[in-house]
Amino acid sequence: MSIRTGLALIFVVAASVVLLATLALHVTSGRMALLQRRSELAYEDLTRHVTLANDASRYMREAAEISLGGGDTEELRHLGALVARDLAAVEALGRARIEDERLRGGEPEAQAEQAGRAATRAVDERLRRMRVSFTTIAGDMDEVTRMASGGNRLAANRRFVESPERAYERGFVPHIDAAIADARRGVAQSSDEAGRASAEIRRAGIALMASALLILVVLLGGLLRTMARGFSALTECARRIAGGDLGHAVPDLGRHEFGRMGAALRHMAESLREAQESRLRVERLAAIGQLAASVGHELRNPLGAVRNAAYYLKKRLAGTELGAEPRVAQFLALMEKELLSCAGIIDDLLDFARERRLCRSACPLGPLVDDAISVVQAPAHVRLANEVPPGLPVPSLDKDQFRQVLVNLIQNAAEAIPAGREGRVSVTARACDGEVVLSVADNGAGIDSEHLAKIFEPLFSTKLKGTGLGLAITAGIVRLHGGTIAVESEPGAGTTFTVRLPRAAAPGLGAAQPA
Repeated sequence: MSIRTGLALIFVVAASVVLLATLALHVTSGRMALLQRRSELAYEDLTRHVTLANDASRYMREAAEISLGGGDTEELRHLGALVARDLAAVEALGRARIEDERLRGGEPEAQAEQAGRAATRAVDERLRRMRVSFTTIAGDMDEVTRMASGGNRLAANRRFVESPERAYERGFVPHIDAAIADARRGVAQSSDEAGRASAEIRRAGIALMASALLILVVLLGGLLRTMARGFSALTECARRIAGGDLGHAVPDLGRHEFGRMGAALRHMAESLREAQESRLRVERLAAIGQLAASVGHELRNPLGAVRNAAYYLKKRLAGTELGAEPRVAQFLALMEKELLSCAGIIDDLLDFARERRLCRSACPLGPLVDDAISVVQAPAHVRLANEVPPGLPVPSLDKDQFRQVLVNLIQNAAEAIPAGREGRVSVTARACDGEVVLSVADNGAGIDSEHLAKIFEPLFSTKLKGTGLGLAITAGIVRLHGGTIAVESEPGAGTTFTVRLPRAAAPGLGAAQPA
């Protein structure tokens, strides 16, 4: 997991927690509002039933005083109106509670409708009985009031005890007591529901926060472990590379930021290693050049003296009996041949060591290849072919030095074809992407793959009597011309050397170019 992905996940988790908390707050607010509404209605129902009971009790006390010859009939009528109003208010509140669909939230619709009808019947029956009872009491109290007003107090009190008071105690009080008990149970039930809801909300909040905290801890732990591993690995690699261990393997740190930093560090180490190898190669080439120049100069004078001595012996022995012996003639010829070979080696050493300067001119490749082929000493079984097409762009070259390139490549190709095989060396050229591409191909024995990487190094040769300087000199001349040289080979199938030269002169241009 990348650092960017880890931070994005942490942000997503935090945002999800905020959204869930907002949603939970919304749901909680709705549920708490419902519970609050239930509690308010339950408390109001209890209050109205208690008020009804108090007003009915006051009515009965006033009625008892009237039956004893005291009291106030106007107060009695006023209290009767209060009781009737309380009954109507209790009935309206009961119907409102039953019809309020919000108070039945969470119950199935059919079940809620059935419960509502049952509750409505119970409330209506209870209110009907209290209303009938109070109507009976009020009717009887009219008669009691007339009897008390006529002065018959004893009969009025007896009538009050026999009818209104008995109807109140038997028909009104049990129902109002039952209604108050139900209202108190409703208030207690609302309080319990509110407590349970509060506990559930608290538990849900704790669970949500604990889950979010656990996820954040896991994500942050993974991110910190990744960062610690990445920093540790990069620090160790930087320390090893700074200490010169350019071959230290930088571990694969994944596809995140540390992985990209590790890849960049790996690339830097490879570049430093290549630069170091290039510097060592340049230093070795410089040392080889100095050695070649020194050896060439030191051997040239003694070798010249030996050549002069051999020439003198050959002249002195000519026409003599000793000189006519076949063995003597054979040894003299061998001495001359080997001295020429030594001279060639010395020339190669000096040629490799000397500083080259180019004298450029427009050189058509076709005639230059013909000139090089005329110099090459190819075996009898090898045919040399110039397949350079006419009309190619004319590059700007140092004619003598580039002819040496062609001679070296063609000579090596001809010598690479074993005897007994019909050999062929072809030289072709073409124009491609602003370059002139020249190829020298043969159908010889090919080069082993382990030798291809070292083929252009000085003093490396696969031939028994080779100096290993020919291809090194060739590569150096090509580089001086701003070109490149490459080799492709397959053992047993032949080898192709490809030289790419910049197109530096237009066709037909013959003016010399400065070095």
